[in-house]
Amino acid sequence: MRAFEFLTEAKVGRELQHSEDLIVVNGSKGALDTLDELAIMAKNVDDVSVKWDGSPAVYFGRNEAGAFVLTDIAGFGAKGYDGKVTSADDLETMLLRRGKEVDDTRKQFAGSMKGLWDKFAQMVDPNFRGYIKGDLLYYSQPPKDATGDFVFTPNIVTYNIPMNSTIGKKIAQSQAGVVVHRYIDFNGNSTPIQLPMKGIKSQGPVMIQGPVTVNVLPSIDEAKLKSLRQYITGRAGEIDKLLNDDQLAADKMGDFKNIMYRFVNEQTDTGSFSQLNKKFLNWVNSDAKISAPKKAKIQEYIKSHSGAFEAVFTIIEQIMAIKDDIIDQIDQQTEIKASIAGKRGGEGYVKSNSNMKLVPRLHFTAANRAKTR
Repeated sequence: MRAFEFLTEAKVGRELQHSEDLIVVNGSKGALDTLDELAIMAKNVDDVSVKWDGSPAVYFGRNEAGAFVLTDIAGFGAKGYDGKVTSADDLETMLLRRGKEVDDTRKQFAGSMKGLWDKFAQMVDPNFRGYIKGDLLYYSQPPKDATGDFVFTPNIVTYNIPMNSTIGKKIAQSQAGVVVHRYIDFNGNSTPIQLPMKGIKSQGPVMIQGPVTVNVLPSIDEAKLKSLRQYITGRAGEIDKLLNDDQLAADKMGDFKNIMYRFVNEQTDTGSFSQLNKKFLNWVNSDAKISAPKKAKIQEYIKSHSGAFEAVFTIIEQIMAIKDDIIDQIDQQTEIKASIAGKRGGEGYVKSNSNMKLVPRLHFTAANRAKTR
């Protein structure tokens, strides 16, 4: 069974799971499947693509009547109003009406989105129906640096794209750029984008970029993988007992996995993912979101499963180390040069066959969390 098959029932985390979090989501099997997926990358990266750090998320296409629609994530999912606007003026008005104050930043954003309308409309044939979900890369053609690279920073990550590269040549012919991910029909069904796509033009004022597959085969330490696999297998029974959903529900600990997941993610703020098992209870006791009775129950639960608890965090740390090494190898060789605050590396990569993401948490996630705090 491939990893994507067991992710369909995941109740913890997000649609794309961090490789190291899959043990929390699905126990020992999640960890073993993760190792299988990472091992495959030494021989085949056909399903591994760049995880673009575009912003904002945009939706565009045509409604049932054939009218063109361009909106953002809030507008697309709006409940109290119709956010699937059908004119540039309506888009600007909708964006300006949000929030209590209309400052210069909001005015600039609304105006920039309005300026995209005609460009995006030209890319969608009149007979197209449904919506495309994507992330904006740039509102206007990016400037070039002294070496001739196109440079743009849509969110956290700065991209340097050589002018003579495949993507650079597409940027040179564009006035705006978007990376697209999913097609959404009128029933809300979502499927991955495959370009070229009928009804969506491949040339025009907007560079519509699909997944960019990497072509770097990372070197992976087989001995390290084997040793970790043996460690997981030897402790599978106790790990799965610790993370058993039915038992957690019976013990009124149904949110235990989500608490573990949140703990791991927030360790990004500390700059270290070492000795997680020793840090967890201190974190729990200091977390205002967890009630005093729940803190006591967590402490007792961990005490009764101490070996498995320690094993889970040992496995998380070791998978993260393997993942980070893979990311670093690909970062150094990929055509797309990504950096954050001058340091090489971007948001990481997506392994589409398993809905698994390889993200450098101490690099990208740390910068992203710092920006949103």
